[in-house]
Amino acid sequence: MMKKILLLSAAVLAFQALPAHAQEGPGKGDRATKMFEKQDANGDGLISEEEFLARPRAHFAKMDADKDGSITKEESAAAFAAMKEKRKEHYQKKDSVAPAPEVAPPAAPVE
Repeated sequence: MMKKILLLSAAVLAFQALPAHAQEGPGKGDRATKMFEKQDANGDGLISEEEFLARPRAHFAKMDADKDGSITKEESAAAFAAMKEKRKEHYQKKDSVAPAPEVAPPAAPVE
């Protein structure tokens, strides 16, 4: 079981790091810094093993719907379907945001 948690946590962290390494240009380190700060729960500038493993453990707990300490194929499929739906809603919401209205030029002074 511990081996599965470690493998899961390694996979999650590897996928988190990919976008940060792919960035180019100004502000390249901003995303990596934000990711580090997010994992450094106590703000001491270090990521402990407990902080490192907290996120994958929370993800595992969320997927384990019946809280029996294991994830079935059905629980896994349901969790991924829920994540897919959440992602879909996020992008629909993002796409539906109307652009900011244009500001009208100031009116001519009244004489």
